[in-house]
Amino acid sequence: MEKENPSKESSNPKEKEIPKKRQTDSDQETVELNILKYFEEVGFSTKFSEEYKGEAKYLRLLHYNFANNLMHQMPHAYARLSSGFVWFVYFVTNIISISKDNYTINHEDKMQLVQILKELQHEDGGFCGTPKGHANIISTYAAVMAIVNLSIPEAYEIINIPKMKNFLLKMKNNNFDINKKPSFVDKNGIYLITRDIENQFSSYHTGFPGTFQNNINGESDLRSTCCAIITASVLNLINYENLDEDDLTKGVVNNIKNCQTFEGGLGPQPFCEAHGGYSFCGIATLVLLNKLNEIDINSFLRWLVNRQMIKEGGFNGRTNKLVDSCYSFWQGSIFNLIYMGDNKFIYDMELLYDQLSLQAYIIFVCQNTKFGGLVDKPPNPPDLFHTNFASAGLSLSTECLIENCKVGLNSDLENVFKKINPIYCVSQDLLDKALKFYKNI
Repeated sequence: MEKENPSKESSNPKEKEIPKKRQTDSDQETVELNILKYFEEVGFSTKFSEEYKGEAKYLRLLHYNFANNLMHQMPHAYARLSSGFVWFVYFVTNIISISKDNYTINHEDKMQLVQILKELQHEDGGFCGTPKGHANIISTYAAVMAIVNLSIPEAYEIINIPKMKNFLLKMKNNNFDINKKPSFVDKNGIYLITRDIENQFSSYHTGFPGTFQNNINGESDLRSTCCAIITASVLNLINYENLDEDDLTKGVVNNIKNCQTFEGGLGPQPFCEAHGGYSFCGIATLVLLNKLNEIDINSFLRWLVNRQMIKEGGFNGRTNKLVDSCYSFWQGSIFNLIYMGDNKFIYDMELLYDQLSLQAYIIFVCQNTKFGGLVDKPPNPPDLFHTNFASAGLSLSTECLIENCKVGLNSDLENVFKKINPIYCVSQDLLDKALKFYKNI
């Protein structure tokens, strides 16, 4: 009698071991089921988003109070993030501005915020995340956007324009002369490292010209580029007539082109994975410089439209990642930006995504109806970051390409918001006021 060989694979497929579910698949299923419960409660379906006839309300007063209360009494969790306090000022002022026209910050509070920003400005130009820290471009961008939101002369006049330009130029990476100083390329062939003999220290500069370091010897990616160019544009520092020779913009467009991946989206640097936040940074910069046609826009759009989740209605930031409300702006606003750059990228006078489903995700799933604020996805708590960018994305999702028309799940969403600029993520009227001020000085 032949003995059974335990090592032999069974011919019965039912007896084969079922492969374990990947963690990413399990997380995705959990999130989907959780969100579908919210939709079922209100009778919404992403398959039939245009047929929804129920109530959909952005709780603007609740969100205003959420931001306003944080401005007057900062929780311990925020107080510990001192290096990011300049972002706190931007988030609070922007949420209050987005909420509604008649929700404002009184002059006394504005002057207190002005004083804070003064203390965060570096003596050599740029802004720091914390007093007496190192200036960096990301904090500088947040400070400038906060100043736009404060919208008073005392805020505008904080910035030392010549020093700010020198700071931005100091952060700019261009082609470095390898023979000028003793220097060498790192083992990956990416960074050019130069040694300053006189001061006995070394520094590195990215091998990709046209980018900006975030801070001295800091990282260089599309975030820094976008923040630098937007800051420069607000302060009237860009020579739009000669972008290829202007010290601030030279090489910027070519570097963004090199960041486009095989998927179509943009990564932080060449040869990196496509990412929603960095894609916004690249596209916003190209639109601002009127150079959107420099990338493969059709490939980019194919990647972008696939970032909207079929069941959840919101966006994710990368392939096979979970939905997150902040991408309502980082991804959703790109459709507005692309239309600004070239109006052929529309269909039947509509933006190329399901605006109603995005609104449903933000309104029904992400709003904290007890304390105010918005979450990235339940059951997480609300925070200023997601409240700001989800609210901005929601506002932009109501935009319609037909004049004097809005897109909303109901009339409440059609009339809630001030016009948001999709490049700067601030109210258009406040931006126009700041641009006029800096143009005339």
